[in-house]
Amino acid sequence: MDHGMDGLAARVAACEKENQRLRKVIKRQNLLWVGALLVAAVGTATAGIALKNGVFGTIRANDITIVDKNGVVRARMSGDMPDAVMFGGRVAKRGGDAAGFMIYDKDGYERGGYVTFDHDNAMLSLDSKYHMVASLIAGPGESGTGVLALKSSDGGLELRSDLDGARLSVNKGRVVAQQIPAIEALSEASCRNWRAIEQQHPNENACRSRYTESACKRCLDEQ
Repeated sequence: MDHGMDGLAARVAACEKENQRLRKVIKRQNLLWVGALLVAAVGTATAGIALKNGVFGTIRANDITIVDKNGVVRARMSGDMPDAVMFGGRVAKRGGDAAGFMIYDKDGYERGGYVTFDHDNAMLSLDSKYHMVASLIAGPGESGTGVLALKSSDGGLELRSDLDGARLSVNKGRVVAQQIPAIEALSEASCRNWRAIEQQHPNENACRSRYTESACKRCLDEQ
């Protein structure tokens, strides 16, 4: 009987010893897990601070969009700018692929931009909610074509310098009402260009949007 009790006591003591060993192992493992989690948390926080305050030598992206506190897009830099969305959701075609920088108002309507087009013109523009109001355009050629235009719903003012000369034009509706100094004759290259435009868009007085009636008649009658 004493031998049986001694054997039982020995087994109990062995179990307690094993339990103590296992508790120590589990404690060490828990400490390791907690340490690993702390390192990960500190690393994530440090990375977040670094990204927030970091200075990058180069950022390569196709599109960067800036939104305000309400989630409305207020600015956009893009290598493939979408067409403009004006008041009422009307989509205004740009007349060519464009890349650059655009600004938008609190309602999300485009209000201006600084872009280059696939036809190589560079343009700085300011818009109302309905249409372009002011623009500054530089052509790509060596001749140095430049245009400064102000437009309203029923007319506009344009200061232009190109192969046909420098002039100030006052438009009424879609046609030139006054031009100083008036261009009496278009250059050969300009005349060819406007003949093609008139053929593509008949009865729209396309030439008259840029020149006086006499200058357009002289050019178009020669075809």
